[in-house]
Amino acid sequence: MSDLDPKALDLTRIESDVAFLGFALSDCTVELDPQSAKYLRPVNRTALELATHNRFGLEIGGFWLMHEQIAKLRNLPAYYPSKEAPFVARAVEGFLRAQLHEFYSLVSQER
Repeated sequence: MSDLDPKALDLTRIESDVAFLGFALSDCTVELDPQSAKYLRPVNRTALELATHNRFGLEIGGFWLMHEQIAKLRNLPAYYPSKEAPFVARAVEGFLRAQLHEFYSLVSQER
């Protein structure tokens, strides 16, 4: 019997060095309720303003939204009146969900 018996491995206890850093902004379809949808344009504009152009060089290109910038984007509702803030928050999360849709669909296919 080998020292690395696959049946003896506890895969639930394996730690990973992989960390989510960010993603490149891309064209996507965002699904939102009508009240939140009207805030999508400012959310998109803010994301572009926060993003780093060519973050990983010209070869990869694009506008990259990194972990720190995502946190700032999620803070956007704080700059709106309290009545509007929940709609802005839904627009931000809808935007992020749509941007990461391809990532999540790839991960679910691998499982």
